[in-house]
Amino acid sequence: MGMDWTDPKIPRYLQVYQYYKELIVSGKLEPGARMPSVRRCAAQLQVSRTTAESAYMNLAADGYILSRPQSGFYVTERGQKEQKSLKQELRGGQLRQEILYPFASSALDRESFNFDLWRRYIKSALRQDARLLSYGEPQGEYDLREAICGYLAQNRNAVCRPEDMIVGAGVQSLLHILLPLLRGKGKKVFLQNPRFRQGAALFEDYGFERADSSGQADILYITPSQMTRQGDIMPVEERISLIRQAQEQGQLIIEDDYDNEFRYMNRPTPCLQGLAGGEEIVYVSTFSKLLLPSIRISFMVLPPGLREAYLARRDMYNQTASKTEQIALCQFIRDGHLNSQIRKAKRLYTGKARQLCAQIEAVFAGEAQASMGQGGFYIRMNIRSPLSMEDMVCRAQKQGISLIPMGEEGEKKIFLLSCSSVPASSYHEALTLLRRAWGGQARENG
Repeated sequence: MGMDWTDPKIPRYLQVYQYYKELIVSGKLEPGARMPSVRRCAAQLQVSRTTAESAYMNLAADGYILSRPQSGFYVTERGQKEQKSLKQELRGGQLRQEILYPFASSALDRESFNFDLWRRYIKSALRQDARLLSYGEPQGEYDLREAICGYLAQNRNAVCRPEDMIVGAGVQSLLHILLPLLRGKGKKVFLQNPRFRQGAALFEDYGFERADSSGQADILYITPSQMTRQGDIMPVEERISLIRQAQEQGQLIIEDDYDNEFRYMNRPTPCLQGLAGGEEIVYVSTFSKLLLPSIRISFMVLPPGLREAYLARRDMYNQTASKTEQIALCQFIRDGHLNSQIRKAKRLYTGKARQLCAQIEAVFAGEAQASMGQGGFYIRMNIRSPLSMEDMVCRAQKQGISLIPMGEEGEKKIFLLSCSSVPASSYHEALTLLRRAWGGQARENG
């Protein structure tokens, strides 16, 4: 069985992903069915193992399949639920309202990234013919790991060497490498971020139990740069206290330091890994928000004990990140563009966050209050309304507006709105529609 690669603009791993997704959603692959092994998939579809592996990792990340240790990948019930939901919508004559103003989206602003500059680095990488004829190093390209180590030392106060680092296509693919190494480190894990469903599913797949508090756990999965959805950070004093607690109780910390660059009010706080001198802390981060979500390059820094365990198994793993993009990113960092990108993105999103706050205050004319967190992309909006939270969300969606409900205290409703994917020029128009949908009369001049 082969595939007709009719669209060269779509990466092959995405075509493999879409091929299996359609089989799952259509019901041709039923819940519980075992997927072909990565090797067999590659042979059947006539693609590389890296391509097949990347497709499987993305299917797992989106919940269509799950991995069972020592067994393989199995189809979940998600596709069946999607098909059932679509049939119900069609039967009722109602299709989902198109979202014109996605304030609930984590997508990025088109202006945050210089596509022309990145294309030049990709083209330069593609000219390295001899280097591209071989498979990528399991840990990631050495020169890229070297460049990232320099970046981490300068910007995150991290302690690492290229030998300590593993590069992969997304944090989830790195966890597939890490979790087998944690056998013997304990069975209970505390996930600070309850929304990290993909991570929770992986820990469950590998036999770990969820702990209700950090004191009950053997492993702590911490997101100190994103303590809350609004981007609040863990103060240095709490970081030091957490490190001390983990050392006293023999706990391993996995520090997921995503979005650490997006600080509005202060400089980035040193990472836990650096404060602990690199001992007993696994450091994980990604370039997805700083560059582009589609540039699937994440990295993990292992402490000495786990590094030795990984090196004994390294040849069992294939590299999941694109070698071309690794080469391009390495030179991008070396030429100073990553630091320039940080400054550009911070200026853009700080400005957009302030504009969104100002527009909320202006359009809702004192009926709503808006506040920025310490970082990230979300603005907190408090508004008093006799409508239920569910009704307010529904009315917003009918106007093509999505936003994140956070809770209610009587008539006081709390929402989060992302400043990232909606253009700043559309804030006033979107918020005017929103206020009218909720029964108010917005000011026509913001």
